[in-house]
Amino acid sequence: MTSSSQAKNAVLRVLFVCTGNTCRSPMAETLFRKLVAEKLDCRDWELRERGIDVFSAGIAAGESDPATREAVQIMQEQKLDLSQHLSQQVTAPMLEESTLVLTMTDRHRRFLADSRPDLADRFHLLNRTGHDIADPIGGTLEDYRYCAQQIGENLQLWIDELFRKEA
Repeated sequence: MTSSSQAKNAVLRVLFVCTGNTCRSPMAETLFRKLVAEKLDCRDWELRERGIDVFSAGIAAGESDPATREAVQIMQEQKLDLSQHLSQQVTAPMLEESTLVLTMTDRHRRFLADSRPDLADRFHLLNRTGHDIADPIGGTLEDYRYCAQQIGENLQLWIDELFRKEA
């Protein structure tokens, strides 16, 4: 996580939330970085310099659990590295400093809105059709591949909307 001063300087601070922060939200974070960097024609590590901060957490995450083996493998198929990811629990400062919080399920969104009604306008379901992104944990590589595909398709819709002015 970034320091508070870096977080306050971010123009766009996106938090992805799932349950355990070991597959869906870390894949979303990694894919979002890649897609935004492509959109802005820069490297993913340059996003912070451009005022964009991206991270993920879970509503019931263990501290410092690695991403699932399957999530790492699916991201490797897309030339992305999730091998260094360590899970983290959603915290009040994360929510307060985020400009946009995208959740994998409506249950996640409602949980956050119930716990922080003052920030509820920041919490949105990632899937633009209103459906949940199913948790692939315990599933096959094909389940993870499908999950990553759903995440990527929906991220593209968010990015198109967020960066419409940039085009």
